[in-house]
Amino acid sequence: MKVEGAKQVHYESGPDMTPLVDVVMVLLIFLMMVGKFGGANRYLESDMPISSSGSSNTQVDPNLIPKEPVVITVIQPTPEAFRAVNGGKINAGDEKELQTQLTALLAGLKAAGRKLDDIQVFIKPAKNVKYSHVIKVYTAATGAGFTKIGFQTSD
Repeated sequence: MKVEGAKQVHYESGPDMTPLVDVVMVLLIFLMMVGKFGGANRYLESDMPISSSGSSNTQVDPNLIPKEPVVITVIQPTPEAFRAVNGGKINAGDEKELQTQLTALLAGLKAAGRKLDDIQVFIKPAKNVKYSHVIKVYTAATGAGFTKIGFQTSD
């Protein structure tokens, strides 16, 4: 018995992959030519002049107020409540009370001679603090009149 079908070659075994490989190679070559092969910069670039020694004759103005930021730590004593504390100057448990204390703090800093552009506020949530509590503190800080507000990570 002679089997005819076994010797025939089946050319319809799948789609032709040659055009796909060509396109992928062209894209690969294009990305290799356009891409940047540099590592990440490890130093901050600056336009400051380089000097080998510091100036020893600079005097500090005794009336100069240091530009220390206001760091508001947000803690969560219970799942529903939050506390905002700042080194004894701020200790608030709700948004209105916090905004009142922040407004008084801003007025005190302005009375001491600090400009609004020089005052920075950092919100530092503790671990497991709800995002909504952080937003309430941020809203209170913007409502009090602070313009430079940033965030810090917990220790």
